[in-house]
Amino acid sequence: MANKPSVPLYRAYGTAFLILTVLFMLGLMAGSRWVSPSSLWTVLHGGGDILTKVSVMELRLPRNLLGMLGGAALGMAGAVMQGVTRNPLASPGLTGVIASAALAVVSLRTLANPDAFWLPLMALAGGLLGGALTFVIAGRRQLQPERVVLAGIAVTSLATAVTTGLLLVSGAEAAELYYWLAGSLMGRGWVQLELVLPWLVLPMAALLAMHRPFKLLQLDDDLALAMGLAVGRWRLIFLLFALLIAAALVAFTGPIVFIGLVAPHIARRIIGSEIKHWLPLTALLGALLLLSADILARQLAFPQELPVGMLTALIGAPWLIYLLNNKTSVRSA
Repeated sequence: MANKPSVPLYRAYGTAFLILTVLFMLGLMAGSRWVSPSSLWTVLHGGGDILTKVSVMELRLPRNLLGMLGGAALGMAGAVMQGVTRNPLASPGLTGVIASAALAVVSLRTLANPDAFWLPLMALAGGLLGGALTFVIAGRRQLQPERVVLAGIAVTSLATAVTTGLLLVSGAEAAELYYWLAGSLMGRGWVQLELVLPWLVLPMAALLAMHRPFKLLQLDDDLALAMGLAVGRWRLIFLLFALLIAAALVAFTGPIVFIGLVAPHIARRIIGSEIKHWLPLTALLGALLLLSADILARQLAFPQELPVGMLTALIGAPWLIYLLNNKTSVRSA
């Protein structure tokens, strides 16, 4: 990895903000009924007909905001996991966290009729268990990338098998849960956004504030200890925050994979050794990727809508294959 940023950082941030703004406006216009730029401008200023107002302000606006926030959360969670374990293949989707969180939510919804408040807590418990099991199987001291991926596949397969078994006995809710398991932002509105907001914003803000220990964790453990960092404690804190934001998002959108793998790698290639910019730029790129995938999900099979999780998997799977085949990239990312 180059020591210097591949492009000036102000340009990287500016370009990401510009593209994200364009995508956000496009997301407000795109749907089963397209809204013209002039109509959108009218609605945003309080005018327009009632149908357009409802489509834009009650359906598409909260969905766009959740897509941006969720993508930023997944990207940041992936960067934290890759950074503190110094494993470029670590991410919520590849360490069993997302599948285990999904299993916990499906279990709760199948066996009980829970209040929405309990879903993030159950997802967090499942994600913690799945992530811990993956790292135990992979070996806590020698977390080789390939071993983590294989252990994550094993935990994900186990969680998926149990989830499938639960769905077979869930009755009328099975169809809804199957679609939820594909990962989707469809039907998510202000209620879901308000419920998930504190679970994502507060941990993400805390991660951004802890930039110094995060930077020190990129060093060799002995060197970080010599600089006064309690390595084990801080690594655990960062991993818990990463698991929290990934699992909380799963509770409301279903499992959305590979954003947490792809966005950190793109950001790391841009920033070089400027580690303090890794988390904020990864958050921007994660928001951009998920919002892009959601807009495509609305249009590719029109008038039907594809699950956004399927599109992110189509993006991320080739990237994972590339990383696994490129040993130099895996070691230096």
